[in-house]
Amino acid sequence: MKEYDPRSWFDRAIGACLSVLLAAVALYCATQVLQAILPFLVAAAGVVTLAWAVWALVRYLRGRY
Repeated sequence: MKEYDPRSWFDRAIGACLSVLLAAVALYCATQVLQAILPFLVAAAGVVTLAWAVWALVRYLRGRY
């Protein structure tokens, strides 16, 4: 067996195709996970923003008097 065994163009093409396929599957899975948790993230961001606005309003009103 040779120490340096170059791969043929066909092996490299199959490897590239499998890499692209794996990347597409990973991207699809990532978008499905994001799509599943996006409503929760939007609701949590809204609650945090509302709480911050109430806190800022109370602080403004207390500092004014």
